[in-house]
Amino acid sequence: MRRALAILAVGLLAVPTVTAAHQRRHHRHKRHDERVLTTSPPPTRHVQPPAVLPPPPRPLTRLQVVAREWSVVPSKPTLPSGRVVVELDNLGQDPHDLRVERVDSPATGFAFAPARAGSRETQSLQLGSGTWKLYCTLPGHDALGMHALISVGG
Repeated sequence: MRRALAILAVGLLAVPTVTAAHQRRHHRHKRHDERVLTTSPPPTRHVQPPAVLPPPPRPLTRLQVVAREWSVVPSKPTLPSGRVVVELDNLGQDPHDLRVERVDSPATGFAFAPARAGSRETQSLQLGSGTWKLYCTLPGHDALGMHALISVGG
């Protein structure tokens, strides 16, 4: 019986040791698991593409037309198509007017009122692509050389 008691006592003493060892191992595994870094994907951000902005407006095109006895001289031989501010400067001694029309479609055009000597007339015109004729419509003035051509591009 003594012997059985001794075995039982040794067995009871061994159980807590096994349990402690198991807890240490389990604790070690837990600590080992805590050192393992897990990564999750970053939160998805909804990225909006930049807004499409309209192109900046073209700077206003200006064309000065100098009229004298017997010439019409534009300040530029070519212009971009679109809105153009045309300024008729009459530097002659006689009154002069100005007609701006498409060469291939004379009905498409713009007329300036007669400008007295030394005066200025201004109009904003919408010119499409093509060749445009500028001339004075007063009787005989076009035939005497008061005309010019300009090219309007796209």
